Amino acid sequence: MSQENLTTSLDFANPQIRLSFDKFDMADALKLGLTILELAQARNHVVSIGVDMGEQIIFRAALLGTNADYQTWVDRKFNAVRRFAKSSYALEVGLQSNPEFANERALDPTRFALVGGAVPILIGNALVGVVGVAGLQSCQDHALVVDALLQVGAEVVEQ
Repeated sequence: MSQENLTTSLDFANPQIRLSFDKFDMADALKLGLTILELAQARNHVVSIGVDMGEQIIFRAALLGTNADYQTWVDRKFNAVRRFAKSSYALEVGLQSNPEFANERALDPTRFALVGGAVPILIGNALVGVVGVAGLQSCQDHALVVDALLQVGAEVVEQ
């Protein structure tokens, strides 16, 4: 299966399917942020973008038409990914089978957003960062991030 068909032919919300790198450093994080920026601009998307390594902010951008609330959504999605080491879209899809997931874990909705758009940055199975966007429909936010991850060399890992 070719890389360009992955976003349409694989179910990336499935927690068993992850994208991973052999190595990922600050230069890669910056390249990833710039790739998302280029894709968003080419597609005329109105989004805010973030890339973090650990707790360090590496890249932030907000396109024309966004406001500060978009960044709040990015931050809330990042909190969910960091806590559960899954994409925020996988968490959103999981709510369909377990609608009490957030309540059972006492998740504060002002701190956590279980909606698509943020994806863990993995080296092997180790969470080293988070990448995400906010501003589109949940699945479109997720697809934009996945497209960029594939462009910068992430590989599909089935667990």
